[in-house]
Amino acid sequence: MYQPVDFVTPQLYLAVAGVLAVFALPMGIHALLRWRKYRKDNSSSQNWAQRRDLGIESGIAALGLIGALICVGAFGLGWKQSANNLVANIETRYAVSDVAMTKWNGSSATVDLTDGTGLPAKGIEVSFNAVGAPLLRDVEYGLDPQHAVEHSLELR
Repeated sequence: MYQPVDFVTPQLYLAVAGVLAVFALPMGIHALLRWRKYRKDNSSSQNWAQRRDLGIESGIAALGLIGALICVGAFGLGWKQSANNLVANIETRYAVSDVAMTKWNGSSATVDLTDGTGLPAKGIEVSFNAVGAPLLRDVEYGLDPQHAVEHSLELR
């Protein structure tokens, strides 16, 4: 019934991109420096083994950087899809509108929305039950019900 909200997998893609970049960038710089040295050497000291090694090193560095870019793209797409699914799930379950995710902390999200009565609500915490249904909670009202505005966060 609810669309999957997965912010962990995109973050894993971002971590893999970081690891690939950490290894590929220095290797690419090293390969570039070796190519420059190889081109300056006279033709008698150049051999096919050096050229092959330079090609392998450059290729691995290029593949690492391409892999890092692909992982960054997968991160962006996955994060955007999960944010859209979160908004759709909240709008499906609750009588709210104009939902915008402001923060994700690993187990819950914080959203700004307009409640069922048309009042803007900021800093509403969203957690999930066992079947993936979003549960809204107004943290400010829970901490100080006398001075905070009670928002209408009713189910549809």
